[in-house]
Amino acid sequence: MPFTKFPLNLQLDMMDCGPACLTMIAKHYGKFYSLQYLRDQCGITKEGVSFADISHASESIGLRSLSLKCTVDDLLLKIPLPAIIHWDNSHFVVVYKVNAEKRKIYVADPAKGYVSYSDKEFVAKTIKKSGAATLIPEVQEKLVLMVVEPQADFYERRAGEKIERLKTFENFIGYFKPYKKSFVNLFFIMLLVTILQGMMPFISKAIIDVGIQTHDIDFINIILIANIAIIISVLLSNMVRDWILLHITSRINIALISDYLIKLMRLPITFFENKQSGDILQRAQDHERIRSFLMNNSIGMIFSVLTFVVFSIILCIYNPIIFYIFLAGSALYVIWVMGFLKLRKKLDWEYFDLVSKNQSYWVETIASIQDIKINNYEKQKRWKWEGIQAQLYKVNLRVMSITNTQNLGAQFIDQFKNLFITFYCAKAVIAGDITFGVMISTQFIIGMLNAPVSQFIQFIVGFQFAQLSFLRLNEIHQLPDEHDNVGQNNMELPEQKSLMINNVGFQYTPAGKPILQGIRLVIPQGKVTAIVGDSGSGKSTLLKLLLRLYKPTYGDIKIGDMNINNISLRQWREKCGAVMQDGKIFNDTILNNIVLDDEKVDYSRLKKALQTANISQEIEALPLGYETVMGEQGRGLSGGQKQRILIARALYKNPDYLFFDEATNSLDTINEQKITAALDDVFKGKTVIVVAHRLSTIRKADQIVVMQNGTIVEVGSHDLLMQVEGRYYQLVQSQLDLTSTVAVPSAVDREAVLSE
Repeated sequence: MPFTKFPLNLQLDMMDCGPACLTMIAKHYGKFYSLQYLRDQCGITKEGVSFADISHASESIGLRSLSLKCTVDDLLLKIPLPAIIHWDNSHFVVVYKVNAEKRKIYVADPAKGYVSYSDKEFVAKTIKKSGAATLIPEVQEKLVLMVVEPQADFYERRAGEKIERLKTFENFIGYFKPYKKSFVNLFFIMLLVTILQGMMPFISKAIIDVGIQTHDIDFINIILIANIAIIISVLLSNMVRDWILLHITSRINIALISDYLIKLMRLPITFFENKQSGDILQRAQDHERIRSFLMNNSIGMIFSVLTFVVFSIILCIYNPIIFYIFLAGSALYVIWVMGFLKLRKKLDWEYFDLVSKNQSYWVETIASIQDIKINNYEKQKRWKWEGIQAQLYKVNLRVMSITNTQNLGAQFIDQFKNLFITFYCAKAVIAGDITFGVMISTQFIIGMLNAPVSQFIQFIVGFQFAQLSFLRLNEIHQLPDEHDNVGQNNMELPEQKSLMINNVGFQYTPAGKPILQGIRLVIPQGKVTAIVGDSGSGKSTLLKLLLRLYKPTYGDIKIGDMNINNISLRQWREKCGAVMQDGKIFNDTILNNIVLDDEKVDYSRLKKALQTANISQEIEALPLGYETVMGEQGRGLSGGQKQRILIARALYKNPDYLFFDEATNSLDTINEQKITAALDDVFKGKTVIVVAHRLSTIRKADQIVVMQNGTIVEVGSHDLLMQVEGRYYQLVQSQLDLTSTVAVPSAVDREAVLSE
């Protein structure tokens, strides 16, 4: 249970503000974690922590985080609290309460305790001018904050433990715990509406049996006013109920999808390589099914149970026999509908598979439209889509047939039941067993009781759909994370940081063809190692093993004498900068594509990275400069420009290890020469691994590794390998022969070609 007063946790060290803020928020949501434990999770250093560190720590204890920029008005009116604010460019505090009318902001400061500020004072403390003006003339400054909320498994977690495997709907119920007060209010509103509606039959009976029989107009007017008051009260109550439901539904929907995305981000890259895009997208829509069931069917069912109980009691008071007739007819109605559930379950699985294929088709078609047009493949692609639609049509036709049969039978049973009750009531009025007013009121009661029965059917059908969606999601949540069973904490790396690859092999599946076999290699610290070989020889796969995108099938990789798996993935990748041959440009500004939303942009480092990549002048020539928004997949940029932005991104990190996989293959000769010359200076003191087809670009490498058919066949310098006249010599010869047919007239100039 959350505390009524926001807890305060003072920092013990000047760099403890981030972990202290997280400790306060965890306490607020009802869990205690020691400051030291959260320090370790944040990976605190003498420079303190960043929002990225706090986000990593919050997710490790089951708290969902979202970093964003907003105005002070957004903070006062829209942002859910508590939120962590980056304060004075050097400190973190928690905003736990605001007063929009007085424009007051209440802060729990780990250094000062509880303090409050006016909006102007708060903005003056929070927003500072950045160094962006050196590169970007106009930068709109905003508050930088992080919203933190509990995930579904937050209350089940213990320190150091992760609850990853969802097994029951109880896990999803965890999303509702932060809204207990709202649900209590919702229950009382439902109860009030049910009681008010329960008065309606008595009012109808009074009008007929008293007002009309006695010709008392005043009594009828009083009853009319009471009836209007009840209708207005029910209307207003329903408006409040709908507003509460909208608020809760929106928040829970975001939380569900956010946690699914968090899980996806934790999965290894092999998951995405082996899954269709449509399958992943369709599972995101499964969350909507579960949310709809929990929010609409489940809550509606609670309201229906209240209605059913109240009106059943009223009907029993009027005439028990009528109630028993209604109960028997409703039981038959329910049995009929539930008889179709097994057929619906089978069709739902088929429908899911086809919709996944349909979504994958659209993703593939849009991504491949250029190749489709070049090869006049439009008609054939359309026919494939029509084939999927034909299968979907057949499934939908079967669903419609079952639905129609189910609905027709259900309507017949329901109408027959209502007709039987009407005739029974008519005979009872003639026999004098009940009054005419009771008969009219009974019809109203039956109408009110029919709604809960229909709601119960919807609940059962919704439960089945949600259960199927849950099974599909459970498959994802049961998958091991990318970092399972490997180092989780930041560790001191050994002084000797050379990479040792010891008898490493890799294959995608246990029965699949080996991609790498018995790789033994030392990549010396602070040197440039080039990897060359034919296409399909395993160069890029070896690079991905070093980046820990893949796990070796056998063997191990070490940094000095330390196994690389003892280092957390996050720490390792912070030390690595990579340019892959299929690197992506995000749909964002050029600046964010390079710094990747770095909280504190180092503009001197950015300038150096841009100059090395030889891209700064072209960016600054654009109307919006670094704030130019790139289209999806870098639309609007040439292949060479994309590659240079990717190079600038890798260099901006200023990593200890650089991995270049065909990093200059899209560049023209002039740009390649300029960047290669500039990189010579950047490479000094760094461990660099370069994969290249253009052998002229790696001639100066300290070590050249030649691969063939997944194995290493040669290792040495350019001069040594040329003297040996082995596989490397053959590769050089083949490129020189190709070049000589175009521009090089004799073998005398071959060394000149290599030195270009």
